[in-house]
Amino acid sequence: MDSEISQRDLLSERQLNQLKERKDFINILSVTSNWLQIAIAMTVFYLFPSLITFLIGVIVVGSRQFALAVLMHEAAHNLLFKDKKVNDFISQWFCAYPIFSDTKPYRPYHLAHHRFTETSQDPDLVLSSPFPITKASFMRKMFRDLTGLTGLRRYSIAFSSIFKTEGDTKKEKITLIVKKLRGFVITNMVIFILVSSILHWSIFFLLWWLPAFTYYSLIVRIRNIAEHAVTPGEHDLNNTRTTKASWILRYLMVPHHVNYHLEHHLFTRCPWYNLPKAHLMLKENGFSDKMCVENSYFSVLKKATSG
Repeated sequence: MDSEISQRDLLSERQLNQLKERKDFINILSVTSNWLQIAIAMTVFYLFPSLITFLIGVIVVGSRQFALAVLMHEAAHNLLFKDKKVNDFISQWFCAYPIFSDTKPYRPYHLAHHRFTETSQDPDLVLSSPFPITKASFMRKMFRDLTGLTGLRRYSIAFSSIFKTEGDTKKEKITLIVKKLRGFVITNMVIFILVSSILHWSIFFLLWWLPAFTYYSLIVRIRNIAEHAVTPGEHDLNNTRTTKASWILRYLMVPHHVNYHLEHHLFTRCPWYNLPKAHLMLKENGFSDKMCVENSYFSVLKKATSG
């Protein structure tokens, strides 16, 4: 792959400064809105129980869980809030811990992905290197996602890793394990108590954990494929992909402009709400022909399943 492309080779200093502008109130609204939508989906199913409201609930909650993961990703880049302590606190307790994630270990892992994108040192290379695959293989993967098998494997690996934590003494080992599980347990206990008190305890499992095991897994897979799989990989403008999406698809699968992944890689100090602006700037500056941009997720999956 060619040498890295400098940001100043792509945009002017004025344009770069525009992209770096941060507005904390947007993320206050975003975090609040995601949780409100989760609560509404659960309440609608509780008041009007049916297969339709249940399926809608699974999709809404799963997509909002992914939206929280996207905001945690923003926090890993210190873009969620200007104050770093607020950035990490909100990310941990309102985005990461509830979905069994952790901003702090994720941050160095993810920044290594940015530094070594699509090279042998990229920790995420395993997500894109198997592609293209066959359609039959992709259908099997989707089946595992939607039946919860992928989620079961994901959480089993995570829990297994935590309980294998090493310590100099048994007491130290237990302390480290408790520390790693604390945020997850506390936030999920709070969610369980609130859901049980206001609605019904079963909804915690039906419309919090079931979406996490199923629809969330499917979204994560499609996002991972779209971002880096079967890209030309010749330089920084085409080793990562931006995929265009309709407003409904953006809500259901790619919230918070996460589909503008190429722009995110090129301008890591650009918050999510400025990514469409970055896309337009690149086009205005004449880089359209060099950028890896796909018109739809369907066309991406068609390429990824051409094996």
